[in-house]
Amino acid sequence: MIGRCNPQTQLFGSRPLDDCIPQDHVLRKIRAVADEALAPLMRAYESSYAAGGDYGIPPDMIVRAKLLQALYSIKSERALCEQIEWNVAFRWFVGLDWDEKVFDHSTISVNRERIFGDGAVDAMLGETVRVAESKGLLNSDRLVVDGTLVKAWASHKSFKAKDGSEDDKPNFKGTKRTNETHASTTDADARLIRKGKGQESMLAYIGHAIVDAATGIVRAGRATLATGTAEVSAALAMIEGCAKKRDKIVADRHYDQARFVDGVRALGMVPHPRAKSKGSQLSKHVTSSAAYEESMESRYKIEGVFGWGKTVGGMRQTKLRGEEKVNIDFVFQLVAKNMLTVARRALCMA
Repeated sequence: MIGRCNPQTQLFGSRPLDDCIPQDHVLRKIRAVADEALAPLMRAYESSYAAGGDYGIPPDMIVRAKLLQALYSIKSERALCEQIEWNVAFRWFVGLDWDEKVFDHSTISVNRERIFGDGAVDAMLGETVRVAESKGLLNSDRLVVDGTLVKAWASHKSFKAKDGSEDDKPNFKGTKRTNETHASTTDADARLIRKGKGQESMLAYIGHAIVDAATGIVRAGRATLATGTAEVSAALAMIEGCAKKRDKIVADRHYDQARFVDGVRALGMVPHPRAKSKGSQLSKHVTSSAAYEESMESRYKIEGVFGWGKTVGGMRQTKLRGEEKVNIDFVFQLVAKNMLTVARRALCMA
């Protein structure tokens, strides 16, 4: 006998929201990791809120909402709030009950600096590293460092002469433009750069990261202006903050330069950049060793982080302007990737 569709007129239900989420769903593991990582930060957030007045949206709720945006490639915060409204799993993950109203998308923008600024996003990344370490996921003596271009939220037409001589010229073709003489009127911190010969130039920032060679856990990250020396400067700063003595620092051929090699050695670590065919800073004794060969095999571990960030996490092009906001956006993508990695490995070990 054929069944009939329920007219869906039931006004009240008794099923808890938690029962709607499968016990083996990856969002359950990610939320457990997120709650563990955010718990130490909640007391610090309390100092940035007034003692009286109306209750604000809890900071951890906004952080979990932004995690959903990164994990599910949601293009905007407006679309994010729309999906939380009707997606049961998203509503549960954020911390809303059946009848609770979803906060407006402008709430995220208003609270961005309070929740993610002043080093808070770096502290989040550090807490994900702590959680990973507590689960035994940081057991390698090799760290892989690299950088990637992050396209700025600005067009080529906004890149005009600083002296105003091109304000009335809509077409820039055939005009020689450099970062010394030109700047973007949309995002003054964006720099004109190209990845290599024969490739297109773009207004961009450089995102940097250093990852564990065994598990791919991001140990540190930052976004900087796209300059010729940014990658080495950022790498040395991150290494000093998260690497241990005698760790092997693996990198690609661009880092085979005296400033990087000498800087790593001065910090007490072992530099293992991919050696240039001519003018390498590494001796034959180093490049022929078994340890160096092992380092070269793990050199591509960081590409998985950048690949995920650019295809899923929204790292390919930022939607924010200014170095500080772009850095927040970039580092938070790394936070999301760490939580996903820890959650997946927890599922594999279960």
